[in-house]
Amino acid sequence: MTKTKKPIAKELPLDKRRIAALLDKTEATGCTPGEAAAAFEKAEELVAKYEFDPAAFQWPPRPSTPFGSARSGPKPSKSPQTAASSRGRGIGRLAERLIVEHADWTYRRIAEEVNRRIEGAKASEKSVRWYASRMRQSGKQVPSRSKRPASAP
Repeated sequence: MTKTKKPIAKELPLDKRRIAALLDKTEATGCTPGEAAAAFEKAEELVAKYEFDPAAFQWPPRPSTPFGSARSGPKPSKSPQTAASSRGRGIGRLAERLIVEHADWTYRRIAEEVNRRIEGAKASEKSVRWYASRMRQSGKQVPSRSKRPASAP
């Protein structure tokens, strides 16, 4: 993780002018909706990065983009991330836990269990096998599973 350099005092007025210029890029001034939306989002990002007071700027209405909202001003600050993955619903963590805890289960059985426990999950035998492979590559001990049941002696 790289740390961002804290701006020195003489850079701040330049950054404030840059944010104001970004906020001037609106559809009313001739920008396309996409350009206006990109400028608006960059302004929000810079306000958060430099910890400026959002009220110090004149915020135009949010640009009319297919995915935009009607709200003006910067987005609320994000709350600290929880233990769950920010990208998903914890499917990978659950699959990895079941792979280790249930050495006697097949990958198909683990996928079915993941799908049962997590609403909307679409785990497959192949995806669970991928999680097991990734765990092995990172050096974790993963019980092996054979495709065919072991024959009795």
